[in-house]
Amino acid sequence: MPVNIDYKPKTFEWNTTNIAWLKSYLTQKSRLLNLITDGVGVDIANINLLQFNGLCTLLEKTAEGRELRTKMFKAWRSKKSRDSNNGKKIFTFNLDVKAGLQLKKLADKRTINKTLEDIIYGTFQSEESLSLQAKQLKAQKKIEKQKLQEQQTEEEISIRFEVKALATQEKSELIRIILKLNKQLKMFEERYQERQKP
Repeated sequence: MPVNIDYKPKTFEWNTTNIAWLKSYLTQKSRLLNLITDGVGVDIANINLLQFNGLCTLLEKTAEGRELRTKMFKAWRSKKSRDSNNGKKIFTFNLDVKAGLQLKKLADKRTINKTLEDIIYGTFQSEESLSLQAKQLKAQKKIEKQKLQEQQTEEEISIRFEVKALATQEKSELIRIILKLNKQLKMFEERYQERQKP
């Protein structure tokens, strides 16, 4: 009883988009395919999953075939990775060893990609710079807190002084102030009631 082997990668769904990619890839390799398969015709235009698995079985028989199949799956994984990168592209370049070490040092706990993007866009800040900013912010908050406390103390002293000044005034003067305040209060209440009317 023949065993049906599925050679395609797990990430490869047998759908219209992926089949179009596979046909395009195999068309580019048709000359190599004919050499590897000893001229056995492969109908790339009408390939289905069963024929694809048959082709992979055939490729399995030679070193060149296995290499072609490996390259095909590698190309598929690269395409899949590019598709999922949402506007990002893979760059490969050589970098001086010292520059690479400096880049790792700059990155610290961030990824190299994020560090490079921040440097390019001018938004990079080293951990040392961030730490210094945090210390400055903490010191500024401390100064502001001290100023607020001093202001509150001055206000408390001012209120105490006013209370003391009132206490030293004569009784008749206090009564006059209370009457004046009562009059003002009534006036405010009347204005408030007038505003409440529709």
